[in-house]
Amino acid sequence: MTNYDLRANPRKLRPRAAVPREATIETTSSGVPVSERDFFIEEFRGVTIVIALPVLSSAALDAVERTVGEFGTGDTRFIFVVSVDYVSEVTAAVGGVALAGATVWDDESVARLWLAIADSEYVVIGAEAAAVARTAGTVSASVRASKMVLTDPGGGWGNPRRSFADIDLHRERLVAHLSERGLDDFPPAAEAALAGGAYSVNLCRAEDLEFELFTFDGRGTVLTQGRYLHLASLQVDDFPAIEALVAQGVREGVLKQRSRIEIARMAVGGLGARVLRTGHLAGIVGLEVDRYAGTGFGEVSGLITVAEFSGLGAGGLLMDGLLEVCRTRGIANLFAVTVSSEAAEFFAKRSFVEVGRQDVPAAKWEDYDADRLEAARCFLRSVPAGPGSASESD
Repeated sequence: MTNYDLRANPRKLRPRAAVPREATIETTSSGVPVSERDFFIEEFRGVTIVIALPVLSSAALDAVERTVGEFGTGDTRFIFVVSVDYVSEVTAAVGGVALAGATVWDDESVARLWLAIADSEYVVIGAEAAAVARTAGTVSASVRASKMVLTDPGGGWGNPRRSFADIDLHRERLVAHLSERGLDDFPPAAEAALAGGAYSVNLCRAEDLEFELFTFDGRGTVLTQGRYLHLASLQVDDFPAIEALVAQGVREGVLKQRSRIEIARMAVGGLGARVLRTGHLAGIVGLEVDRYAGTGFGEVSGLITVAEFSGLGAGGLLMDGLLEVCRTRGIANLFAVTVSSEAAEFFAKRSFVEVGRQDVPAAKWEDYDADRLEAARCFLRSVPAGPGSASESD
């Protein structure tokens, strides 16, 4: 049975300060953007991360040492499961304690592990090389770790690499791929960790550990099981983050400039896609209806997703939610206007049909930015009425 305890009461994170495009990006000695590192150090506060290291090169050991060093004296805990040949090296590199691996992880051995990780931020467990991944999965489930990282010289899944994959949806292809690489233990290890309460499992090279944990793009593949995001109404506490997202969209040319009152109006009836574990916003969208009262039309307003959670399906989740709102309110037609080719492709894939400017309410073009008008593309889809739908005129 999946353990949802870690996901039941998501905590809020401080909004990440937007970095202007023209600003010089400060990086760590290994090239990780400092702003991204700081974001994830905050993200990982108070959690336990299990890292499997079946193979360990000198470059990988350096990456492990740097990664641990970036956390400083924080409250993130690490359990390293390594080949018995590497226990002393890894223990010395991270300044942790070594714990003898168990043949059978019974209550006594698990209790000793709990005490070890409670008393030391870094615990190193030795296992036979062929059993490292399997042991890591068992250990992760035993301590209910929030994240597990499986490392292999082959890195993530696919070429080009997939950023995210749902293990339920992609099981057959993922298992076949890992089997070809001789990693038959990886899928059951990942499933054990996820069932034990981990919100994700990363698959990457050990040498890429700090980039995988500390950057938005990563260098491997993040495996999840079931929903990673959930849909919820936006809250007033989200407003600083919403403003930052809209500003980001304006800078990137995806969204039009909005006044603060316009942003607030969008947020009042807006939806947010949230990461289940943390409550962090992965994307937002609003629905404009008042401007088109009596026409049966609603407009997609301010749809934008957060780069660091790209690939999680936030955009699709937000659109599904918006369509449900339209059904409930009896709105027959939903339209979107964009100057972005990426956004145009997104809408086309979701059953929106490109139409002319004359096919959407004329009120849309009142005071519309003349500089954007020439590039504006309109997309429209009908909203099938559902049970209990209300008429817009009610």
